[in-house]
Amino acid sequence: PKRARVPSGFSGTPSRLEALEVLDRASPRATDSREQERDDRFVPTARLPKRSINTRAVADPIAPPPRTHQTSSAPRPFFFGRRRRRLRVFASGTPRLAIKKVAKERERAPLPTAAAPVRARPTRKELAFVDASSEFVKPLATARRRRAEKVAKERERAPLPERTMAAMVDQFTAFVTENVRFSSEDFAILGLNMLGCLFVYYLMRALKVPDHSWYLTLYSSGVASFFGLYFFYHVCNDGFTAVLDNEHDITRYVAIFFIGYCIMDLALGSIHYGSLVTYDDGWSHHFLYIVILAYLLHNNMTPLFSVALVEELPIILLSFYSVQNKQRPSLLFGVLYFLTRVVFHTVLIYKARPFSDFVFVAGLALLLWHVEVFQGWVRGYLMRSHARQRLSFRSKLSIMTAMLIAQIGAHVYMVHGAVTDVLAKAGPAANPVAALHLLVFLYFLYRFGVVVHDVYTQNFIMTSIGRKKIIYNISWEDPAIDHTVMHMKDDDVVLTISSAGCNVLDYLCEGPKKIIAVDMNLAQLHTLELKLAGIRVLTQEQFFAIWGRSDFKVFTEVYRSKLRPLLEPETAAFWDANTHLFRDNFMYAGTSGLMAKLLCMPLWWSGLRDKVRNREPITGSGGIFFQFALKMCSMTWLWSVFAPLGGVPLEQLNLLSRNPEVFVERLVEVLTTRIWMPDNYFYYGYIVGEFSPEVCPRYLEKDNFAVMKQRVDRVKVYHGTWAQAAEEEGPGSITIASLLDSMDWMPPSMIAENIAKVVANMDQKKGRIFWRSFADRVHSPVLAHLKGELVPTYDRVGWYLTQFISPVPSFQPYDPGMLECKGTESKPTNSFLDDVCVMWAMAKQGLQKTKDVRAFYKKQGTRYDGFREALLPGRDLLMQHCVPWVKKPKTWISVGCGTARDIEFVTGHVKASGTKVYLVDLSDALLDMARARVLELGLQTQVVLVEGDINSETVRKKLPKKADLVTCSYCLTMIPPWKEALATMLDLVEVGGNLALIDFVTREGREQRFAQRLYKWWFAMDGVYFNRGHVDWLKAQKNLATIWYSEEESRVPYTPYYPTHYLYCAEKTA
Repeated sequence: PKRARVPSGFSGTPSRLEALEVLDRASPRATDSREQERDDRFVPTARLPKRSINTRAVADPIAPPPRTHQTSSAPRPFFFGRRRRRLRVFASGTPRLAIKKVAKERERAPLPTAAAPVRARPTRKELAFVDASSEFVKPLATARRRRAEKVAKERERAPLPERTMAAMVDQFTAFVTENVRFSSEDFAILGLNMLGCLFVYYLMRALKVPDHSWYLTLYSSGVASFFGLYFFYHVCNDGFTAVLDNEHDITRYVAIFFIGYCIMDLALGSIHYGSLVTYDDGWSHHFLYIVILAYLLHNNMTPLFSVALVEELPIILLSFYSVQNKQRPSLLFGVLYFLTRVVFHTVLIYKARPFSDFVFVAGLALLLWHVEVFQGWVRGYLMRSHARQRLSFRSKLSIMTAMLIAQIGAHVYMVHGAVTDVLAKAGPAANPVAALHLLVFLYFLYRFGVVVHDVYTQNFIMTSIGRKKIIYNISWEDPAIDHTVMHMKDDDVVLTISSAGCNVLDYLCEGPKKIIAVDMNLAQLHTLELKLAGIRVLTQEQFFAIWGRSDFKVFTEVYRSKLRPLLEPETAAFWDANTHLFRDNFMYAGTSGLMAKLLCMPLWWSGLRDKVRNREPITGSGGIFFQFALKMCSMTWLWSVFAPLGGVPLEQLNLLSRNPEVFVERLVEVLTTRIWMPDNYFYYGYIVGEFSPEVCPRYLEKDNFAVMKQRVDRVKVYHGTWAQAAEEEGPGSITIASLLDSMDWMPPSMIAENIAKVVANMDQKKGRIFWRSFADRVHSPVLAHLKGELVPTYDRVGWYLTQFISPVPSFQPYDPGMLECKGTESKPTNSFLDDVCVMWAMAKQGLQKTKDVRAFYKKQGTRYDGFREALLPGRDLLMQHCVPWVKKPKTWISVGCGTARDIEFVTGHVKASGTKVYLVDLSDALLDMARARVLELGLQTQVVLVEGDINSETVRKKLPKKADLVTCSYCLTMIPPWKEALATMLDLVEVGGNLALIDFVTREGREQRFAQRLYKWWFAMDGVYFNRGHVDWLKAQKNLATIWYSEEESRVPYTPYYPTHYLYCAEKTA
């Protein structure tokens, strides 16, 4: 080869000595005394301290100088020893044989006559010069050049995509060669540890230890915890800086050990427990740690990880119990997790900040994940059901409070130190960095606020029930509305919810035969029982004084002598411990009373108390505080703060999320109009603090007291659900079911279960069901099939946007037993690798100009259902609750059935109703999977498979002329002639039958927003075309009566996308 151009600093033909000097400067090393003498013969210079040179790094002539470690006076751990300094492979690719020859040449070379000056590290050109010109390197360079020329020619003949991919591989290889600095020793340790993981896994499996998915976690956390405790001891003894500033062989070995564990856990997990190695907790978590550890190894900062290993202590506890399928000690785990992975982790990342900004940022990301895990623990343990109570509720709250204070204090201390250090070094120029630290602290303070808010909103009501605390001090449903539609008679049996007992006693004034007051909160039932006892033995004046004015003097006079003897022992014990509720004013008792007190303060400050007491309407703007109260109504973020106090679960509040402006308007209207209604005792009592004889519930009116005394024994108190109470009464016994707003927080399956039991035990001729809702429409498809009539009457409360009455005969035929049928409850699952294969197939399909749907589905095989379980949500809701199985359809046509996954949701329904099912699909590959599923379910005698296009005449001839039910799940958006397909499906539906669909759509009212257009474009690449026209076409059909329509968002797996899908069910009327 041609001789390379001589770099500056060399003249003429290079000598062996000059070449050796270049190589020597390319490999700065710290050696033992014998090597020191040999090196001094070439470059006599003052050596830097041993820890001042990154000796494990590959010497890259163009790289920045390595980080200089400060020499620490701290004692080394006894077993660490000194690091072995070895020459690594050069970034320029000089082979090890050449390096060995250099060493021999050094021994033979004569000493220089004078001390040579210290020269800078050689440039890349100088190294290239040595590679091309040294006599022992030249043959190897020639071979490399010829090999490269051969590869280049082959790639020139390759197609363009292959050449592009080859270029990318070359670039990546070059990057790794120049930047990844690991020795063969490191890779050997990695390989040995991976073999160790393999041995431990199969050994424990041979010993038949129960949960094999935790084997490697137990092994790695045990080893890591041992070293973590050791390094934590040295941190406590020597300080963070002394430990973090000194890297040793053992710190590298531990980091490599953990990389090996991550690799083997993913590898063995993909083989043996793939469904448990999730994207978030498996692949993302492990890859993040591999990247961080590779960075630490590359930059000789592995002591950071070694110190952090103490955070594995809670994991070894978790894995020790999990591997045995035993329940872990939750309190110990939570406290350990918080102290190590939250508090200590916060301190550690701020101590690591001077060493690496990358480590600091990565540590903050891990801290955020740790806080989320801690939030889950708080939700699961501190607010757990009191059936397994070991600590008092007050003790649990104290523990949580102490934890939050400790973390906030630690974070404040570390941020203060970081800001002070930054400002001291850089002065005012560092103000943006200091501000960034403060923003990080504020964000994590917000995250802990989210933890508190989450615990409060998710668990407050159930915790109050478990602790037998009063939630409702008065009932917040206007009974006057109930009477306008119920028309109670003396032969009616009423099933209702007790709450504070106000409406139960109001019903009693109407004189039904029997009232069954149900509640899951014993405190609410104790309130009703005390009222019933008062009706029995007190005068009207005494009764009003206690419950109308919360007269504590009257209560203490009559409680022991008259009321307590009539109470059940449990009720008596409750009131013995809660007499203070009347002393402090029962009008503000319970959580709803506290909420009312807080919300009424601005009204009191504005002087509205006297106006309300005197029934004087508000004039003008009402003052600044009244305007502030109006402004609070529009602060939707405040709703979740006050709602749990008022006994409003978060699920009920979420019913307003689609159109919160409707509820805002209602709240403003309540404050400006409804409060001032002459007989509105709901707001009068809270604002004034007591009822008056003229403004009070009906059961406190003097005219009704004597009637209630006569009928008081007609009330039955029942602790449990209203479904259980209905079953206890027996079939045909209940004529009125007043369910208030109890179904707002129930999921569809719970509503179906409870409605089935109530309807089964109601009078089929005279029965009627009445319920309220925060939603502005029927909020559940189960309730939609009751065909309830909206009650438009103006009520005094105003909180409930809708109220419905549904006579039992109006929704016949109706077999409530069908609501309790179940599917197989099986759930297809994929490993992450399975999902990757599906996504790769989808990407290829999206990039192809010609879409081959048959081949697309055929290649996905058994992975199809596992991936689409999350990609295509809501199918279980459509099949189980939107489709009216209560009508027991006899024929069902499923258009675009795919693998017949839909039929698994309703296997019990199909068998119970004897439905004949026709599964239609264009793909033979999917129908093959559908056939196998049908055989597995034992439905081969009820199912017919039809291959082809629903629009073709050939397929129509294979189907019945009419069907009771036609469904289409996520198929319509893939049919180009969709209008023809919809017309065909509608034509197949029998009059009185149902058409049900679920599919993607652009969100109503937001079609032109960027996100909706992005989803539309992104899905179109896969042959799925969002079209709002589908819904418009369905709603325009005059012979279709819509029973249920809703839109929901759900996340596409592995993406930040939340496309909208709709659920639709209608009955054909003509």
